[in-house]
Amino acid sequence: MTISFDATGAIVVGTDLSDRATRAVDWAAERAAGLHRRLIVVLALPEVPIPSRSRLFEAMGRGDYPEHLRTQAQERLQAVADRVHSQHPDLTVETVLDKGLASYVLAQSSKVADLVVVGARGANAPVKVRALGGTADAVVAYGHGPIAVVTDHGAPTVGGPVVVGLDDSPEAEAALRIAVTEALRLEVPVKAVHAWDLTPWMVGPMGVSSLMALPDTEKLAARIDDIVAPYREQYPALTITVDVVEARPSAALVEASEGASLVVVGSRGLGGFTGLLLGSTSKEVLRDAACPVIVTRAPAQA
Repeated sequence: MTISFDATGAIVVGTDLSDRATRAVDWAAERAAGLHRRLIVVLALPEVPIPSRSRLFEAMGRGDYPEHLRTQAQERLQAVADRVHSQHPDLTVETVLDKGLASYVLAQSSKVADLVVVGARGANAPVKVRALGGTADAVVAYGHGPIAVVTDHGAPTVGGPVVVGLDDSPEAEAALRIAVTEALRLEVPVKAVHAWDLTPWMVGPMGVSSLMALPDTEKLAARIDDIVAPYREQYPALTITVDVVEARPSAALVEASEGASLVVVGSRGLGGFTGLLLGSTSKEVLRDAACPVIVTRAPAQA
């Protein structure tokens, strides 16, 4: 099954037409305008729509209910595009009303899109529960390219740095490239964070063994400095700092997200960020970060 639109080089943002989706659409539009990319706003409807209880009698009373629903959705989707275009007159804004699961459509578009953007919560999530929701979870898990998750409980800090979780893995290299691109667009510094912690199996009942060699933070910082060196040379006006901390990787990134414009992290990593976006750690970063998060993948993963 293929998607019905060409997302090549575009910034694709999913919407469910809820108020919460507005934050993701606006963030995607600002990025698209800044990078001179097409913006594609996507709404996916199931092929056989199931009416809500409030619309059940309406659906029973008309044989063209699915088509009626699609017409209404298209009108509302166009209203979203018109609002975005009024804020960014020079931005090319396209709308797509597709059939199928939103997570599948967005994940498939990530194969060729510059970036896919999803909101952190859908319309049906409990108000007091911060959770990614099924669509965002699935797009992050099965996407083929960079995925941005925009939370509805935090906002980018204007002028704040772009934080990137960094080690020497291919995924982290991809994350650094995007972090630099974003920092140049926003005219803010890059803060590279490398975290390490003593996992439970490393610590015995008497504490850390004296025979155990603890990480040398100076050597770790020097290794990360070597990784960012080409970017410092290529962009001398861009400030790139390195922060090596003893902490759980997720906690380090969540803390660094306070006052940041953006967090960028690889889908997997070595060293302190091993399996960062697999399981509970990934959910913690994406759920609790105080600003949008971009998840990147190395070319082999795409």
